Amino acid sequence: MSTLRKLVRNSNDISNEDYQALFTSAFEDRKQRDTLIAMLCALSAKPLNANDMANFVAYVEKDSPKKVLKCSDRAVNIVGTGGGAPTFNISTTSTFVAAAAGATVLKSGSYSYNSKSGSLDLLASLGINLNSSEAALEGMVEELNIGFVPPQMYAPILRRIAISIMPLNLRDIGGFINKIGPLLCPIKVSGQICGVSEQSYIAMFVKAMQSFGMTNSMAVWAEMGMDEFSAIGNNQYALTDADGSIQTLNPQDYGMDYHDPTALDGGEPDENVELLKNLLTTNAHNAAVDTVALNAAHVILLGKQADNLKDALAMAHQAIFSGAAYDLLQRAVEYSHDTKSGV
Repeated sequence: MSTLRKLVRNSNDISNEDYQALFTSAFEDRKQRDTLIAMLCALSAKPLNANDMANFVAYVEKDSPKKVLKCSDRAVNIVGTGGGAPTFNISTTSTFVAAAAGATVLKSGSYSYNSKSGSLDLLASLGINLNSSEAALEGMVEELNIGFVPPQMYAPILRRIAISIMPLNLRDIGGFINKIGPLLCPIKVSGQICGVSEQSYIAMFVKAMQSFGMTNSMAVWAEMGMDEFSAIGNNQYALTDADGSIQTLNPQDYGMDYHDPTALDGGEPDENVELLKNLLTTNAHNAAVDTVALNAAHVILLGKQADNLKDALAMAHQAIFSGAAYDLLQRAVEYSHDTKSGV
């Protein structure tokens, strides 16, 4: 039976060698467009599994190894698979808080796929200009402790796939690629928080990250249906540096007692910009503020800026209530348009 047929039939009997041979044929032979389309449809339709994920990422990284920047040995990424509850841009908001608290953050993300506002949509509405130059990105991180990965830096094979299936849209048949997007960050980082949209994905993503040698990382899912930590309801997560067992974090243990999930609702990019600015200029606790602080605190922990979650939360709240996170946001907008940024 051919590898493609096994993939379509959701077989688990596919060797790493057969995966790589199929990807090579589908991606590199322009006469194999039908095979490429069938493969993407099969991967997107079948249940997600760690073997598909690991082999696809391995092929992409063989084509385009991750870039190593000056900040790679200390930078932390926080990014989600998308899907789930229609919240505001929590992960992106938390990057400004974590960076203002002293962590080095290198955020990857995408335009909206199954939400109203993806990370890149929000950044564009904020007025942050993403430059494709590695030097410009390094300069921003060195100056501000924060940087955002531009889409032009992603592996060229991903663009070739999108072009090869035209006039079909990758959004229509490329759900698999979108789901594993957090694993496709083109820059090496020292740690990563990977938000997943389904509880069953926690173990899969941790297993995949472990297979790539990603230490100091975690996968998280909020029981209210979010691909981030939430201050509402319990959170489940697993660490790559442990045995992969799933642990539970109850925000009530840290004084967060909220019950209305609509408090985290988001909207179009411009609406989310206003939500972000209001959140970063408040001096009061609420579900949205504490949810952002909870995510930022875990970035702070992975960035080795605090020894425990209680201290990391205090640092995150201080970054918000002192105005430091909002000040960093303004500086990031200005820097991205300054001549020294390389724009």
